[in-house]
Amino acid sequence: MQLEDVLFNFSRPKILLSAAKICLKTYSRKKDLKRLIGAFTLSEPYQILQGLTLQESELEYARICGSATYDMKLHITIMAALLQELNLISMKPHKP
Repeated sequence: MQLEDVLFNFSRPKILLSAAKICLKTYSRKKDLKRLIGAFTLSEPYQILQGLTLQESELEYARICGSATYDMKLHITIMAALLQELNLISMKPHKP
């Protein structure tokens, strides 16, 4: 099982995940992480994943509740960032 599958094993609409994958084509880690989580220095992907996961779960809660403050564009971008960090983690050699 891939890390992506583990993270998105909880229920998310397929269209939301598909949009995030499309968003990856224009995603810029350096520029977008600064905007999304205020990461001025690009930390380890595991550290960034924690912040992104928290934001994504808050956005998912707002989506499910039908909150007027729900921002679909931000949700898609956060999910794209999560996918990017997962890709970086999966490319790193595993320590025995």
